[in-house]
Amino acid sequence: MQRTDILAAVMVSLAAVTAHAGSGNENPADGQLIEQAKHIHDRIVTLDTHVDFEETLATPEHNPGMRLENHKVDLVKMREGGLDGVFFAVWVPQRELTDENFREAHEGAMEKFNAVHRMCAAYNADEVELATSPGDVRRIKQTGKRIALLGVENGFSIGEDIANLRYFFDLGARYMTITHIGYNQLGDSSDKRKNMPDRKYGGLSEFGREVVREMNRLGMMIDVSHVSRETFYDIVEISGAPVIASHSGCWSVCDVPRNLDDDQLNALKQNGGTIQIVGYGGYLKKPGKDATITDFLDHIDYAVDLIGIDHVGIGSDFDGGGGVPGFNDPSDCMNVTVELLRRGYSEEDIEKIWGGNLLRVWSEVTTVSRNLGQ
Repeated sequence: MQRTDILAAVMVSLAAVTAHAGSGNENPADGQLIEQAKHIHDRIVTLDTHVDFEETLATPEHNPGMRLENHKVDLVKMREGGLDGVFFAVWVPQRELTDENFREAHEGAMEKFNAVHRMCAAYNADEVELATSPGDVRRIKQTGKRIALLGVENGFSIGEDIANLRYFFDLGARYMTITHIGYNQLGDSSDKRKNMPDRKYGGLSEFGREVVREMNRLGMMIDVSHVSRETFYDIVEISGAPVIASHSGCWSVCDVPRNLDDDQLNALKQNGGTIQIVGYGGYLKKPGKDATITDFLDHIDYAVDLIGIDHVGIGSDFDGGGGVPGFNDPSDCMNVTVELLRRGYSEEDIEKIWGGNLLRVWSEVTTVSRNLGQ
């Protein structure tokens, strides 16, 4: 896509922004901000730490080289929005803790790993490449390709065999979300699953504690999105490396159990980690259907004001429920940068929010791993 086409696409999507451009009236300043945002995206690394996808990715029915419907992530939308890379979330649903369910969850995760590897094999020549280190991310950025990264959402898929954690790491996974909706074999969740008790362990299980230590040893980032408060504090106490919340909001802005409260945010800062602000309407504003890009930016503002610019990033949750007017899919990422500029953020600030903070945490996690003899 030509540069003029990208700017035109961004101008169209800006009409959906309800904060400062909500009336749809033309504003000469908008064009200047878009131009500034485009130059910033050319210079910095832009990463989204959490997008969902289907195991049919990179098949004729789900071709990432074409524009896909709804909130689905594809290479076309990423280029349009100036988004360099995304962490594809290898998600499996939570079920009862049985050997059969562990086996099926592992198989489901493998289908998704295979899909991302299939996409990278099909488009590696000039479109996308898998990154497994911060150095890879920066190198691939220079080639002009999109950057594919892998995270595991829900430790349920490793079953009760810690060797599966290393196997997923070898496949490219660089973070794992400890729980999802409902407790699993690793710990308690912030969300109750139907027909399951609220809590099982009062935090991490003993196996979960072992997994946290092994993730430190491997150099895999620990993701605290979806975990209960007790599990969160167990993780930050045990982990010798910074942790991330790959797709969470701020409880003080929207008081739902999935979001992090001020004490948790401050603990995350002390840990050296980062909260990646989620684009899911129900976690941004109640009722969720009313949320817009303005509410998304409000969560960023709140987190920056409370814990500082070095601990905030972006994790949209596109195709997992994420997407609000003005920030509906990757083609809208330039809108976020325009609004950050409008709110007074500098290019250095924007670089940190759009990927710099995450890369810093990832590098520190890697250093901890090396020091542990990995």
